[in-house]
Amino acid sequence: MDVIMKHPLLPVLALAALVSLGACERKVAVVETVPATPIPEPVAQTKTLETTRLGAAVDDYQREPTAAHKAEVNKTLARLDEEIAELQEYVAKHDGDARAKAAAKLENMQSYRAAEALRFTAAQAGTPIEAARPADDRTGADKARDAAQKVGESVQEGARKAGDAIKDAVHPN
Repeated sequence: MDVIMKHPLLPVLALAALVSLGACERKVAVVETVPATPIPEPVAQTKTLETTRLGAAVDDYQREPTAAHKAEVNKTLARLDEEIAELQEYVAKHDGDARAKAAAKLENMQSYRAAEALRFTAAQAGTPIEAARPADDRTGADKARDAAQKVGESVQEGARKAGDAIKDAVHPN
């Protein structure tokens, strides 16, 4: 106690050290992740030999991702692209009901091709594609207020710890 009285700055320095050490305390942050949603298998609304082959090739690649299966998927994608190109040409050259039917078939095949290409890309990456995370709908002011509140709580906690440490130093049991 005599040391404290001889050096009046000692308690202030001790308090400053405790506050700074309390503020440097390691915090553990828990991050919640949204589980990945597996991609549902595409269903061809217009079944052709090429759509069937493409689905089977992507299935094979998912089961066993080898170079041979990858080449097979690329080959069946190219064949389906040829079939789509032929339909595009047909739609461009015809009118009426025949054109409408061909346009519907074309749209179905393009949708199926895009879905299978996405499934193949996900299989190549080795992970399913995640669902979109919900957006943080808070305004910038709300985010700033929340951050300031967290800082304030941390400062209060540090001050409380420093006060407890000073009490313990001044009044040892």
